[in-house]
Amino acid sequence: MDSGDGHMRMVEGPVVEAADPWDPESRTAEIARPSVVAEAPDPYDPIVPPRYSGRAAWFARWRGILGRCGRGLVPIGLLAAVPMHFFVGRVDDTVVAAPALSDMLGGFALLLLPVMWLAYFAVSALPLVIGLAATVAVAATEAVTGSLPGPRRVWRLVAYRLRPLWLWFAAFGLLTQALPLLLTADRLGAAVAAPLALGLAALSTAVLTFTGVLGCVVLFERRHGRRRAQHLCALAPLGGLIVASLGVTVLPRLTDLIWDGVLSGLVAVVAVLLWAIAALVTYARARRAERPVTSGSLFAELSAPEPE
Repeated sequence: MDSGDGHMRMVEGPVVEAADPWDPESRTAEIARPSVVAEAPDPYDPIVPPRYSGRAAWFARWRGILGRCGRGLVPIGLLAAVPMHFFVGRVDDTVVAAPALSDMLGGFALLLLPVMWLAYFAVSALPLVIGLAATVAVAATEAVTGSLPGPRRVWRLVAYRLRPLWLWFAAFGLLTQALPLLLTADRLGAAVAAPLALGLAALSTAVLTFTGVLGCVVLFERRHGRRRAQHLCALAPLGGLIVASLGVTVLPRLTDLIWDGVLSGLVAVVAVLLWAIAALVTYARARRAERPVTSGSLFAELSAPEPE
């Protein structure tokens, strides 16, 4: 046997079994090139849209979370309604109350005014904190276990993240709530009333859009903050979250103009819950743009013990 006709073909070490070593034309098996291997499609995930998905996939996750977790979101809405209705007033009410306090307590009462403002900004962030943290915990747990978690489990998942989340939301609330007090049509003139209202609404919507992603960063990634949120906002389409943020900004005010304050508070709570779902899906879509991530991996991050 001639050695030139009988040798086996080798490709980077292993023998190609499909090749015929006795082929007189010395043909070998074809090896698929990596460039022509099709990328496997993303499996369906109840929270995370596919990497290159559009608005339809985003809305399908948003609607799916609302449908599966709607019953579990009712207690969250009732809890958020307490600070929304009973404790959160307009910050300019404290300015109106200042002369009355001065008559009752003397000049010492004016020193209480900054404390009243700080308390207002702190409490006004509570509905957003409760809505986002609890909604994330309920949706992530349901996506993995298939059942809605109880209040104790929700508390264990987010308790250690509430303080930084509250601080961030109160800081951004200071920006959006203080500007309407400083920039009023009475000071700037009636001609700028409409542009001023539109500008403040746009600012509030932009802040809510950013803080939605920032809140999810705090809940899932803990040690990361503003810069991480800015990076993720650049990776995912924000259209759905912007619409949800606009609903939180506009719908309660429109309801308050048409009906009483009780109904506007209810509308505000519902808008916050819908905004929280939109923030979660948008955050998950941005994380998927970086690397593979699933509802299971997000739940594992959320349920990981707090580092010492």
